[in-house]
Amino acid sequence: MASTSAVRATAVRPVRGPQTVRSPRPRLTVLAKPRTRTSPLPFVALCTLIVVATLATLLTLSIQMSDASYEITRLQGQSQRLTEEQQALAETDERLGTPQELEKQARELGMVPVTDPAYIDLESGTVMGETEQAAAAADADTPSAETAVPPAQIYDQPSTYHGMGNEGV
Repeated sequence: MASTSAVRATAVRPVRGPQTVRSPRPRLTVLAKPRTRTSPLPFVALCTLIVVATLATLLTLSIQMSDASYEITRLQGQSQRLTEEQQALAETDERLGTPQELEKQARELGMVPVTDPAYIDLESGTVMGETEQAAAAADADTPSAETAVPPAQIYDQPSTYHGMGNEGV
């Protein structure tokens, strides 16, 4: 059986050199009296200035936001009025474009309905057809616009209110 044994080495001690001469301890001396605390006034003034500036900025922003809100409300109202005016003009245009209104306006301008049209031959410059009947029709008793064309049903202002269905009936 093999034995293993650790080799032991003797401890090596450090070699001390010659001792150096130490200087004596520093002597205690009396220092000047510490300065008294400075006034907290500059710090307080700075903090107050920051708070006042912040509040002024918030107030200014709040005022600007409320002004913008009033401007938006005013512009929305103006947009609504213009939309209603556009719708009213479109309804008036539609009403004035009906055949009954066109015939009425034509009669006011002196126009008469054509029974048999006459044509102009552009090459010869002659009128083809009878034009006498149109002149005679203008002199004769022509039917009124109400009898010639029945009136259209236009709902400018309805006679009865139908409601939205949420009146609690």
